[in-house]
Amino acid sequence: MLGLFIYKVIYMNYQTVGQDDQISLSDIIDDLESNDITNFLKDDANIIKDKTVVEAILLFTYALNNLDTIPSDEKREQHVLTGDFYFSEFYFALSRESKMDIVYEMVEISKTLSSRKSKIYEENIEIDLEEVKYLLFAPLLYLIDNDYVKLGLDSAIDKYLIDKDLSEITYIKNIKGDD
Repeated sequence: MLGLFIYKVIYMNYQTVGQDDQISLSDIIDDLESNDITNFLKDDANIIKDKTVVEAILLFTYALNNLDTIPSDEKREQHVLTGDFYFSEFYFALSRESKMDIVYEMVEISKTLSSRKSKIYEENIEIDLEEVKYLLFAPLLYLIDNDYVKLGLDSAIDKYLIDKDLSEITYIKNIKGDD
């Protein structure tokens, strides 16, 4: 039901915007923070097929990861709006391209991730970096597994994780190998 509501809101919103007024997914991606992952995906040579799907799933990943952090009080509204914007652009882009099968696959991935994250948090489960990688980037790993992007994305994710402060992620309390 929520999905239908989101679809209707997005559809109505974009019906009122002229084609020339729309911002492209590539423009949104260009505005994301520069890191190993975004730099890899901005390079068209790394995309095997369907750039729209790749960019939409990158925004979906950002939206999911946005939910995993708790903003300061003064940044809370911006935090919520940013996540909502990324989700809406993901849904709109894939619905416009008639790729609802991918939307459904991402919803299933999201449900699996949500359940696992909740269990990790509630039971204070110790996890390793491979599981952290999956929890943060399962949608991007889907792109590799389904031949949308080159395998180098896996290395880009690993490099990103080396520099990532995992303590800011709400469900991670205990990582194997940490002191």
